[in-house]
Amino acid sequence: MSTPSGWQRKLITIFRSEKRLGASTIIKMFNDKSIDEMKATIITESMCDPEKLTGKPRTKDLFAHLDNIKHQFIGQPELCFYQAALIVLLRREYKPKETFAEFEALWTTQTEFLLKHLSLRWIISACDTFVDRAPDEVRAAVLMNATTLINTLRVYETKQFLQLGSTDNTELNPIITDNVEALYRSDMPLYGGLTYFRAGFDDTLKNMRNRYEKFYDVDTLATTILLSVFDKLQTPIDNNSNAFTTMRDLHKSERSIWWQD
Repeated sequence: MSTPSGWQRKLITIFRSEKRLGASTIIKMFNDKSIDEMKATIITESMCDPEKLTGKPRTKDLFAHLDNIKHQFIGQPELCFYQAALIVLLRREYKPKETFAEFEALWTTQTEFLLKHLSLRWIISACDTFVDRAPDEVRAAVLMNATTLINTLRVYETKQFLQLGSTDNTELNPIITDNVEALYRSDMPLYGGLTYFRAGFDDTLKNMRNRYEKFYDVDTLATTILLSVFDKLQTPIDNNSNAFTTMRDLHKSERSIWWQD
């Protein structure tokens, strides 16, 4: 990969700055509330801006993105949304050291509450955040198991949907074209706040592979074995396909390729 030129680096810096614009205001808004207050406050539709409900998973505008996410927390304690907001800020690299310290403190002191009220989707997002940021390598390695478990479940549920359709659960069928097209078009809800694997474009497995690779510095041998097993699942074994090879066959985006031939 070539090194970005001066003007390219400037554009990247501007883009990242725009993605963080208003972050300090958002942090102040939450800091003005206590943990108990956020536990007691239930998010309602009136607290969300209907015009910000775009249905798109990402937008550069931080306020619009968070308001879009807030719709997912209607009927839930505001503390759950706060946890999600911290994850968004970390992914946009807003004061990562301070923001992660707040995120980790929140999970340390409110573990039971968060596990009770958060959907699987946001629990796994928290696990990903710990894997990406935690200085404790053991904690990161343990939580990588949770991420792997759910990502593998999503892939296999997606394969089942592709072969069985939405109603027929009696026998395996060839992949159904209409279901493939539905997964190409948008994220489809599964359960627990999870979605089916976004056929063609999903970057989940690429991100999972990147997180595996970070453990090379922890244990080179174990990580080498782990990635070897992962790679073997990306091609037919004894001429038998599996859920991972199915997703690979349907994939389109060059940017989110997760396999290595």
